[in-house]
Amino acid sequence: MWEGKGGSKMEQQSQPSPGSAKSSSNDSGVEEARKASISQPKPVERRATRLSSNAVSPVLEQLEQLIVNDDWLARDEPPHPQQAKNAKVKEGSRLSELGRTLVTSSSLKAYIDLLGSHHRQSIASWLFGNTSITFSQLFRFPEAQVYCSETESTLANAVRNGIGHAVRLAIKQAYGGEFATKGWRVFVEQGAPVVYVSPALHLDIAPFLASEFGIADVVVLPKLEGDLSEIEGRIDHHAFERLLDEDIAAGKKPLMVLGVVGSSILGQNDMISKLLDSRKNKARFWLHIVGQAVAALTLREPTEVLVHVLSQVDSMTLPLALWLGIPAAPVITIHRSVDGYKPTYRAKLDTLPWWVASQYLTTKRITDSIENAYFLSKVMLKGLSALDQMEIVGVDNVVDFANKVFKNQYIAPSVLIFKYKYSQLKEVIAAHKKLLTASEEERNASEIEKAAKVIDIELEYAESLNSWLGQGLLGECTPLGIHMIELGGYHGTAFRFCPLEHAAANSSNMDHVQKFVKQLSEVMSIVDSTVSARRSFNAMKEEFPALAQLPINKWAGVGAVCYIPSIVKETNPEEWNEKQRQQVSMLNMELVHSLRSVDSAFSSGESALFGVSCVKFGMLSEANDLVDLMRMVSERGKEIENSQQYLDTLADQIRKGIEAANQELKHESDVRLQQEGVMRQLPLMGSLVNWFSPIEHPNIKGRSFNLKTGEIQATDVLYKHKKGDSENQVPMTPIDTPQAPHDFNKNTIVAEKQESIQEESNEEPEKSQETAAASA
Repeated sequence: MWEGKGGSKMEQQSQPSPGSAKSSSNDSGVEEARKASISQPKPVERRATRLSSNAVSPVLEQLEQLIVNDDWLARDEPPHPQQAKNAKVKEGSRLSELGRTLVTSSSLKAYIDLLGSHHRQSIASWLFGNTSITFSQLFRFPEAQVYCSETESTLANAVRNGIGHAVRLAIKQAYGGEFATKGWRVFVEQGAPVVYVSPALHLDIAPFLASEFGIADVVVLPKLEGDLSEIEGRIDHHAFERLLDEDIAAGKKPLMVLGVVGSSILGQNDMISKLLDSRKNKARFWLHIVGQAVAALTLREPTEVLVHVLSQVDSMTLPLALWLGIPAAPVITIHRSVDGYKPTYRAKLDTLPWWVASQYLTTKRITDSIENAYFLSKVMLKGLSALDQMEIVGVDNVVDFANKVFKNQYIAPSVLIFKYKYSQLKEVIAAHKKLLTASEEERNASEIEKAAKVIDIELEYAESLNSWLGQGLLGECTPLGIHMIELGGYHGTAFRFCPLEHAAANSSNMDHVQKFVKQLSEVMSIVDSTVSARRSFNAMKEEFPALAQLPINKWAGVGAVCYIPSIVKETNPEEWNEKQRQQVSMLNMELVHSLRSVDSAFSSGESALFGVSCVKFGMLSEANDLVDLMRMVSERGKEIENSQQYLDTLADQIRKGIEAANQELKHESDVRLQQEGVMRQLPLMGSLVNWFSPIEHPNIKGRSFNLKTGEIQATDVLYKHKKGDSENQVPMTPIDTPQAPHDFNKNTIVAEKQESIQEESNEEPEKSQETAAASA
């Protein structure tokens, strides 16, 4: 359509008017044939236009293929124009009607630049004034001006640019117009600027301010002490005022305080009212705020305190496009007017995308979108408050807080951080703190170290439980945008729900939240049963002596056990050698394979501490099932150990051990013959040589194969070990034999000792036969 219109327009412009053609002919005086030849270039120009449009079409098709699909990246070559016709649009790359309009507005900005100077200046001023009035009314910020950050690759960089614009305004207010002419020299003359940053701002702006404005003093303010300060801190106001007094006394100029209203993790607010008091009483600095909770200003009935406090700040940077789910719209900064500052033509024209968005959405739809996000936060808060197993980080009494939010006594939190309430972790943390706060006489370093190790174990298990919940639930609640975050310290991992960031883009509604809460409540019984079974897990080791409980990392199930075959039962797991670990692992892998055919709750794992395979117990719907599962593992392991296949494996191991012992004996005999020489081996000559040059005949040590350890040892080591044991052994009463009463006479006790020694001496040859499989 555009090509056809352009072509007809060009044809009309290229055709001369009748009068001009006639005048030209009369003046030139050329013949008719010559006139005809002169008029021939007209249709040639039309053909050239068609050829140009045909040449451009494949280029646009190839460009389209580059944009709508990324399959060509794997081929490492750009697509052919013919491939664009069959290209499938990548999921998520389609734009809404508003998105397409905003993308088009970027082209319109370039077109406006082509207009006359007065015309484009008027358009830019009108767009800037109209957009500023809209956002001034929307955020209840009187006589505000709007600045749109340049488009950046990340949201953090765009927010950083908005903060940079606020710093530029603060410098204009503090130093006047001299900074534009003198640069950093004005800092030397009037005092170096200091920018104070809230600890809740997760953005490093120091390098940006140093390179952009030459500001070297960027101070991250101290945190207000509290239980959650290690996750995310708020400004300690008393510490801030002390720093303020010190800097003023040192001749520095407080330039800006950067506060946070609605932090990204816990949704906390800095005390903006106290910062306003410091600005009034201490120094006239610029107060700039960022954060999610600023969106509450657009609600239909925001709290009067919130409006009164935030309307007194100097500027605020807002990711409004994120809150409304609008692509291709810049981050905006709303600020009060500053004497001597006039926005440039480019800064005014940059408001075009937001003028388009505000006209398309209207302030009513913008308010509705943010109202929906806060409503979803209310519904999620109410649902979580009904689950005793869940805790919301930063909220002590969840039920009371949820009721006050629903009664509009409090504004719904912009961010909810919640996780499974693992009470045992809190108990061990409290015990550790008690040991740390004990007096010097009562403090025990070994007990403190032991308690710290227990905390690490329980913290890892709590993180595993939350990760297991996330694996099963997050895939079902994609519209809500819930994701897992790492809080750090003793807080572990948790779920993060921020409807402002995802509700508009994903069209989230109340049904999505209720579905998530319902699914969460259904799996709580499984988690509770598993945690309860884990507490009684350690107490069952006496009931099943063939099973050893092994620690396993990052496992949300009950735990892991290892069936110990009788051949290595007497050896401590820490002392197992490589062959013993292979024997244990082989039997347990076969055990898991056999158990999984009966119950899917079993799985194979590996204990990093001992390096052997083990049987892992998964999540249990009933805590009482653990006893039956343990009994099943023990009985099935015994069946495998007594099976013909396992016995054949041991027989093969014995055969290989005997062969290895024979090879070592043969090698030792060959070495001895080589050392003695050939002459000594002859019947007569050997005796003569031995008479002239006698030689000591070293005894050839025998070899024994220990079936328990899978090792081959020399018999002299075995005999020495046995001899030492018999000399140092003190007869002991067997554990299962009742202890003798204290009034037994000495003769009876001596007789029992002699009988015990006689029994052990009789059992000695039997033990030697078991441990020595091959002897020379």
